[in-house]
Amino acid sequence: MPDHEEYKKMLTDLIQKQMVVLGPNIALDKARKIPGLVVQDDGTVMDVDGDPQMVLKGVANEYMTLSGQIAQMTLNTLLEKYPAVKGL
Repeated sequence: MPDHEEYKKMLTDLIQKQMVVLGPNIALDKARKIPGLVVQDDGTVMDVDGDPQMVLKGVANEYMTLSGQIAQMTLNTLLEKYPAVKGL
């Protein structure tokens, strides 16, 4: 099972990529809706409290409701980059 650090890195990458696509305000607002996730203003994930898989799923779902296919492609690319992180 991947450690919290891998999830934090992947979530940081996901949030920062969405900040480019959606703009920083929307991307950060969506990420900060997820319970247990602490995100800095630059998109860096500082803490994941609880099940990191559920946090990742929550963040991904928030972005997919906004930008659907773009968010899915970004997520798929990141899952390849972080093979230790279990897919959704």
